[in-house]
Amino acid sequence: MILGIDPGIRKLWYALIQDDRSILDAGILLLDTKNPSRDDQYSRMKDIHDFFKDLLEKHTIQTICMEKYYFTQYNRSNAEFVYGVRGIIMLLAKQHNCRIKEYTPIQIKKAITWSGKAGKMLMQKTIMKLFKLQELPKYHDTADALWLAWLGRK
Repeated sequence: MILGIDPGIRKLWYALIQDDRSILDAGILLLDTKNPSRDDQYSRMKDIHDFFKDLLEKHTIQTICMEKYYFTQYNRSNAEFVYGVRGIIMLLAKQHNCRIKEYTPIQIKKAITWSGKAGKMLMQKTIMKLFKLQELPKYHDTADALWLAWLGRK
């Protein structure tokens, strides 16, 4: 099994698939607070830890793939917490003997569409075909998590 994760503090998307591309679980861990305090974010990190610890204990996951982020002046305020979440997931991965793979958004787009500039709609339509979904994923981040899981098969 492969777990794809698009990490974030307020929204964290994940997808768990088998090698045959069947989707076992996919969803979002959402923090409802619009402007979370630092304490809210610390609690959130614990919740994320507990969720993935349970998931890793329930399933035999060989590989965890995560999106690798580059922070700019527009998203810098989230950097320390996103990297904290990534650290939590990497530690859990190693504790459960999982391989860790990381991909930048451009690497994901190139692997799927052969263009690092592919739009979100093309990515969603391609994921729909690849996983034989009846409709487009509701959110583009769901497609990102599925792509990450799919890339982890290689």
